[in-house]
Amino acid sequence: MQNHQEVSQKPFRMEFDVSTIKHLGMQMYSTLPPVIGEFVANAWDANAAKVEISIPKTQISEDNSEIIIKDDGNGMSDIDIREKYLIVGRDRREQDGSDESNGRKVMGRKGIGKFSAFGIAKVIEIESVKGGEVSHFIMDYDEMIQKADSRCIDFTPLPPTQTVLKGTTIKLRKITKFKNRRISTDTLRKGIARRFSILGPTFAVFINDSEISPQERDLQQLLALDANGQRYLWEINDEEIAPNTGLTVCGWIGALDRTNSLIDGIDRGISILARGKLVQEPFVFNAVVGQQYALSYIVGEIHAEFVDQTEDTVSTSRNALVWDSDTNIKLREWGQQKVNKIARAWGERRRNDNELQLQRSQVYRDFRSRAIDTRNNRAIDLADKLVRKAISENPLATIEDLRSIIQMSLDFLEFDKFREVSQDLVQSDLTNVSRTLDLFREWKIIEAMEMSRVTEGRIVTIEKLQELVKSNALEVPELHQFLKEFPWALDPRWTLVHDEISYSKLLREEFPEEDRDIPERNRRIDFLCVKEGTTLVVVEIKRPKSRVSEKELNQIEEYVSFVRDYVEKSSDHELSYTGVVGYLLCGDTIDRGIVRHKVKNLEKAGIYVRKYTDLLKMVCELHREFIERYNQLRMPRVLRT
Repeated sequence: MQNHQEVSQKPFRMEFDVSTIKHLGMQMYSTLPPVIGEFVANAWDANAAKVEISIPKTQISEDNSEIIIKDDGNGMSDIDIREKYLIVGRDRREQDGSDESNGRKVMGRKGIGKFSAFGIAKVIEIESVKGGEVSHFIMDYDEMIQKADSRCIDFTPLPPTQTVLKGTTIKLRKITKFKNRRISTDTLRKGIARRFSILGPTFAVFINDSEISPQERDLQQLLALDANGQRYLWEINDEEIAPNTGLTVCGWIGALDRTNSLIDGIDRGISILARGKLVQEPFVFNAVVGQQYALSYIVGEIHAEFVDQTEDTVSTSRNALVWDSDTNIKLREWGQQKVNKIARAWGERRRNDNELQLQRSQVYRDFRSRAIDTRNNRAIDLADKLVRKAISENPLATIEDLRSIIQMSLDFLEFDKFREVSQDLVQSDLTNVSRTLDLFREWKIIEAMEMSRVTEGRIVTIEKLQELVKSNALEVPELHQFLKEFPWALDPRWTLVHDEISYSKLLREEFPEEDRDIPERNRRIDFLCVKEGTTLVVVEIKRPKSRVSEKELNQIEEYVSFVRDYVEKSSDHELSYTGVVGYLLCGDTIDRGIVRHKVKNLEKAGIYVRKYTDLLKMVCELHREFIERYNQLRMPRVLRT
């Protein structure tokens, strides 16, 4: 047996196909949790009790940053590495004749998880100790590419570092994925926590010396509460996925109280686990339900051991199932039915909650009281039905949402009174100045109320835009659709042009964004064409956090010039305009003199740069007078009631 100072003189040899390495590493793994997850699974299979992951706390530098994964498992001997670890595609369960190790169900199967690290780093250093024998070598991606033609590479044995006394330590260096930014340990913790159900007293995972607790993967504690304080939770206990199959699943499905995963960092959907490890990223079984929005609230965890039992139905990447097997087809059908049923139950439960909250709400009681004071029973019944109809058709509504609906219903009562006011005004004695002024005030209140409602609605809409801006519009179609539906957010004078699709399509075809070197945040989202009178306005939509340079300014100038030329040559009356102007919608401009000079010159040519941050301010300023006028006029009447 070798001691810690002895080093094998024979190189570690691995036969490989370079396309396999690329596919199993760089192309298949691009985020940190699944990469680290592969090494955590290896530690489990090595009967480790503890895994320690060290993540750089500062900005990543490709030259000197490293990620370390250390376990206290059985380790690997020289023979283990040569005849097992470096054999690409070795099926451990089949080769060893067992799928268990010291009572643990083995997670590994395909013998390819080691290459996952090449998705984020170019160098993998392995040092392992077994029975006092040390094996230490480095796999370098660039060197492997150089050896691609020979389909074989030798790794030079290295002397022990004297720091690894038990188990295996992996060091990832030349990190390419997170250059010039910090790694979020919080995101990694959540990712690892949700990937494994075996975390606990017998298998602990630490990130930067802080243990991931089982509670961190307990999403049930984050589920929404109904009006009676009960969680939106549906438990599944050994349920057969199809009659007479013997294939059972267990777990739970629940609903959160919000849809935005950017806020809580929780991926919506239902995870599938087998042998304590995630085998299917969160999804909703491709379910299609009447209330599709319900799916954006659903989370859950299903344990289906049969998907990784005798037949391997897990994809090569080990984070998705292969759905063309008989058992997985039955699982998907079961899941679709289950999700559909829960989505309907969720909708009904939300409606019942809203009804109960409505009855308890002081706002609603005040509404009933004020409505009864009008003595207009027909209007009261209609307004009450409007509130309840809103609840029935919108189970997502909160009590704050209902507050605005109730106020709108009170405004409806005012419209009924408006007929009385107008009749009184026509029949009134204009010599009674006091009475006439009161009637005119009533008239102005209703007029101002209508304008304020439109105004407030627009501000709510702009606040929605603010949310999209804050999140950097990750849902690109949503931002484009928003601006398409509310072009006045860009300019109050604008409306959609009938042939917007024609012009947008024309621009996309003429100017495809093929430059992949453009940073994601600076890439174009889409074109939008609107009309202002007889003028066609071309809007190029950039991401909310984009910072445009002279290059982007030259591009919008080129786009507008192209459309101007097209409009001038067009013989189609429907596609002709008296002029074409351009807008570049972006986050900001780069603070350089040449850029500022270019912006001024473009303005003279009818091409303008508009920032997202200016939109809300502009709309609020344009409508502030109406809201203030409404509040002033409404005050005397509120005091009288």
